[in-house]
Amino acid sequence: MKFLYKLESIDYDFIDINSEHTILFLHGWGGDKNSFLQSINLLKNQFNVFSLTLPTIKETNEVWSLFDYTELIQNILKLHNINSVIIVCHSFGFRVACLLNGIINIEKIVVTGGAGLKKKSILKRIENQNNVILLKQIRFSYLYTKIASKDYNELSKNNKQTFKNVVNTINNNLIVFNCPILLFWGRIDTPTPIWMARKIYRKNAIFHNKKFIKNLKNNKNFIKNSTKFDKNSEKTKIFNKNEQKLNKNNACIIKTNKDKKVKLIITNSDHFAYINMSSLFNNELLKFLKE
Repeated sequence: MKFLYKLESIDYDFIDINSEHTILFLHGWGGDKNSFLQSINLLKNQFNVFSLTLPTIKETNEVWSLFDYTELIQNILKLHNINSVIIVCHSFGFRVACLLNGIINIEKIVVTGGAGLKKKSILKRIENQNNVILLKQIRFSYLYTKIASKDYNELSKNNKQTFKNVVNTINNNLIVFNCPILLFWGRIDTPTPIWMARKIYRKNAIFHNKKFIKNLKNNKNFIKNSTKFDKNSEKTKIFNKNEQKLNKNNACIIKTNKDKKVKLIITNSDHFAYINMSSLFNNELLKFLKE
């Protein structure tokens, strides 16, 4: 199927089996509608499935912002009368999902190698040393291409501006979702290191556990000493400290919060854990969707 937006012909697939639930797949930077093909083939007979190719590395007629990507998705969903979705996203797709958060109804979200969280960069540290004039001259130029991102080198002029728009948009407060969330991460992920997964897990677990404990306050079996929150630690008693080994070789571990609304699975893989461990990923994905 095709959809015209910003002079671009957007390629997408929508498999409608009249299910109550629609899964929206959002690929990573440089990916396409088939990036999650194995998962799509697994789920297409049980759920409505929607996947599209977002313009990223392909030459575009105009510069895009992250808001353009979200508006595009809103328009196509509206065209098919889709009011609620389950999101499965990878890397750049998580940036898009964060902006969709609160705009459309998200029933559940699955994130693998999600991008968007910011750590103090080399460029920022230079800025803090008062080299502001020099920084403005070199920002997103030669130095940027050397130290910031390999993806940037391969882009056209329009797409370089699009890339800058994308990486400078997300606020860390947007990573909290008012729905169940499954995080599937590679332990040796370099583009989106494991600290990002732990931060997303922690922020969402705190949010959901606050709701969970609030609902238990009138319960006689409520344990008072489990109500204290330490926002800077995962060791607070509201978290389930036990990390369950999913196999004898300790190929991955799983952490869940108290009300089981937030789950983190860490594998011995890289940024493409969902591909490299596709069997495990798809099994956990299907289990999560049916919970």
